[in-house]
Order: sequence, then C-alpha cells, then structure tokens
Amino acid sequence: MLEISKVTPKAPPRYGWMNGQCIPWDQCSLHVSTQAAFFGASLFEGVRAYWNAEREQLYVFRLDEHLRRLEQSAKMLRMKLSMPIADIRQGVLELLRANEFRSDVHLYVASYFGINHDPDPLFPTDDTGVYVTGTAVSRLPLVHTGISACMSSWRRISDDSVPPRIKIGANYQNSRLAQTEARVNGYHTSVLLNSRGKVSETPGACLLMVRDGRVISPPVTADILESVTRKTLMSLSEAELDSPVIERDMDRTELYIAEEVFLCGTIAEILPVTTIDRIQVGDGEVGPVTRRLQELYFGVTSGQLEAYKSWLLPVYE
Repeated sequence: MLEISKVTPKAPPRYGWMNGQCIPWDQCSLHVSTQAAFFGASLFEGVRAYWNAEREQLYVFRLDEHLRRLEQSAKMLRMKLSMPIADIRQGVLELLRANEFRSDVHLYVASYFGINHDPDPLFPTDDTGVYVTGTAVSRLPLVHTGISACMSSWRRISDDSVPPRIKIGANYQNSRLAQTEARVNGYHTSVLLNSRGKVSETPGACLLMVRDGRVISPPVTADILESVTRKTLMSLSEAELDSPVIERDMDRTELYIAEEVFLCGTIAEILPVTTIDRIQVGDGEVGPVTRRLQELYFGVTSGQLEAYKSWLLPVYE
C-alpha cells in the first residue's frame, strides 16, 4: 500500500460553530440516532481560507459560491435549512475570528438531518441543523511534484441514481472505494469512469487534461461535482491565458497521450498527475500550463491579484 507523506498534524482548534454559536471543539457532536449519523444524510461544503502574512489578513475563497451550492444541494434533497444562508455565512466568520487563525484554514460547512420521528425512517425530517469547523492546514507537498493515478475498477455514481451534483456525505462511499483501491495498489489516487465509460473525476477532485496546448474538462453532465475550483480555473484560463477551457467527453486513452493532466479542488488546489496506470504523462514532469494555472490560482487566493478580489472575503476588520 502506498504510504503518503503526512503533513505534521496541528493542534485542534479551540472552537467549532454549531446552530448559531461557537462552542468548544470537544462538544461538537451529533446524536447517533440522527439521519446524518445513520444514513450519511449530511450536506457539506469544503471551503478554504488563505492567510496573507504581509497584510495580516485571512481571506475566505468564494464562500458565497460554496453556500449557493449548499443551498442547491438542500433543494434537491428536500432539506429545510435550519437558518438563512446569510446566518451561515456570518457563522463562518465568527468561527474563524474566535479561533484567531493566522494560517491557511480548511473549513467544512455542513447541514445535517437530525432525528426523524416519522414512521418512514427515510423520509426527510424537518429536524435539521448546521455546523462549521475549521482546521489549520498547509499546502500539499505533492502540489509541486505531482502524483500517480490509476484507472479505477469502480464506476462513478450517476445523476439518475445517486446524483453527484448533490454534495452529501453518503455519496463519498463511492469515492472511498475507489481511493482505497488506488492506495492499496500503490497509487496516490484513481480516475473513475462514468456509466457511459467516459472520464468523470477522481475520488476527491475534478480532472482536467491538456492536449495540443488546450485545457480540456469533462462536462458537468459527465457525473462530476459542479466544482467551484474548476469554475475558477475555467475563468482564469480564459481571462489570463486567452484559452477558454474545452468541455467535452474524454476517453480513458486520451489521458495516456495527454501533454498534461491535473486535478483541482478545495483540498487538492491544483495537483499535477505525472503517471496514470504507470504510463508517464507527457515528459513525466509538471507541465507549463499546470504551473501557470497554479501560479494564478495561488496569487488569486492569497489576495495578490486585485482583479479577483471580489472572490475573497476578508475575515479580520
């Protein structure tokens, strides 16, 4: 099994935020009888905040877009959010300020189904709640060197059965199977095909490739999550590289002959893939398009590019 080098764990934060107030970290818990605990019926958003040491400011990246997606997931799942989106947004700020973070932070913003009193155990209960947690993080070292991937034997869940467009914890059992398979077989991650045999995404991130100098992505109808990071890269590629991303179906074999392959997501950021099924991608190094998109993305998220400051929410006043 592949052992991935771990970032030195940091001390847990002092506070979480739950149902309208900051509470001690050790008290952030749900009852075992909730639908969230029993069925994995909990929507969530992974959000990142970036520390700018020069300005002594923490910026939450595209929080409003993440909260809009949370609201859309709730609509599809017929979940009644326990509070307005504006209150959840304020809760994120309260949590970050209470913990006095002075580093990059990874946040989970979740809305969960509580205890169901209906005779039908699967019927959506009106008992819902919201919590936000944040943990100090460092950038993955593999962002600079690249990772290995394999084609998974598992197929991606589909919109007509378990819609990936709904970002719910239960969906990630599909990802867990694929990721475990990859790690056991000596790879960092895997690539899932959808029910039509076309490239979908990896267990925890979207996948893009470069062919003939153009960035290509599976469409949102390829059973991928409608990723905020992917949307960001599409905007940056068009505006800064004068190269709109092509959205189309992708064959598995295209990945073997692509010039570059990379992943994108809140945790992954922009993560190069240098081998797939032990076939070298391009020259086996991080490619120039990937490097340039990394530079742009890191500049935007840390507040260095003023043209994109509307994507950043400053935490400290």
